[in-house]
Amino acid sequence: MRLPRSFRGLILVLVLVAGCTATSMTTTTTATAVATTATAVATTATTLRTEGSGLTPVLVGELIDLATLRGTIVFDDFEDLFTVDVGGTGLFRLTTQPGSEFDGSWSPDGSMIVYRDSRRGINEDDEIYVISSDGSGARNLSQDPGNDWGPEWSADGEWIVFNSDRDGHPMGGYLMRPDGTDVLRIESDTWIEYPSLSPDGDRVVFMGHSGGNYEIYVADLATGETTALTDSRGSDGWPVWSPDGEWIAFVTERDDCLNAAPDADCWRTDEPGEHHSTWRMRPDGSDQQRVTPEYGHFVAWSPDSAHLLVSGRTLYIVRLDGTGRVEVDPEGLSLPPGGIPDWVG
Repeated sequence: MRLPRSFRGLILVLVLVAGCTATSMTTTTTATAVATTATAVATTATTLRTEGSGLTPVLVGELIDLATLRGTIVFDDFEDLFTVDVGGTGLFRLTTQPGSEFDGSWSPDGSMIVYRDSRRGINEDDEIYVISSDGSGARNLSQDPGNDWGPEWSADGEWIVFNSDRDGHPMGGYLMRPDGTDVLRIESDTWIEYPSLSPDGDRVVFMGHSGGNYEIYVADLATGETTALTDSRGSDGWPVWSPDGEWIAFVTERDDCLNAAPDADCWRTDEPGEHHSTWRMRPDGSDQQRVTPEYGHFVAWSPDSAHLLVSGRTLYIVRLDGTGRVEVDPEGLSLPPGGIPDWVG
């Protein structure tokens, strides 16, 4: 199948992000405003804009005190899943099988993790598995020859939402019970990837496309009515609904210097692919605002909706206005943490 022009598909994402997380990062020790991350100034006849390095940590505002945060993070290296307390203690490796096991999502009570099993190869009969938080009892929930991935638990713990190309359909959204039963297709004609349920369980937000850039859509689960929330230069994707229902966080290529308006500040990573930064918006698509221009390819919410956990060259936490950046530093891990994270209280 033909992949969208901008996002090169999950295989490229894995290569790019895994390569980024395997690279050590030197963190600046001086508070650095967004404007001072510039590496060049581009000048035209009528405009002046700052071109910044998207790999430079953006350090503004009072540093977040990790001791005030609660909860446990699941993350991965695109091969195995790990859990760690938000303060960096208690690192635990959940999976040990050869091949890729990644993209974990917590059950609301923190007892289970649902994840993508790609041990046969990426997009080669991907399955959705569930495992206990102590690493025991891994089992296949999807059991379908199609590619099933992008799982997320509902807020009430009654459903798991995911995307699949099963039965010869284009990539679509599905719901199933945590034991793998009652599989339901989401009634939407839009391509669906990485779905995220609203806290009340009535709507689903996801990334989709019709042959061009990825955009973000929301669909009503009862009617299938689907609305586009974004329409920007560059792709938008990996949306996640906040636990309080007030915001949707997502990543976007709109800040890359290839996509930004000629008079708008922009950022580069100087690596293959376009730069991704973290934004947020209201569930109706209004009030779209940048959280941080620092590189990040996946994002998760804190349990209280007050912070965002971003996966870029490492895992870092910011407030919703982008201030307070602090890194998650698991004790005993040799490489920076990353992958597709989730955070439970």
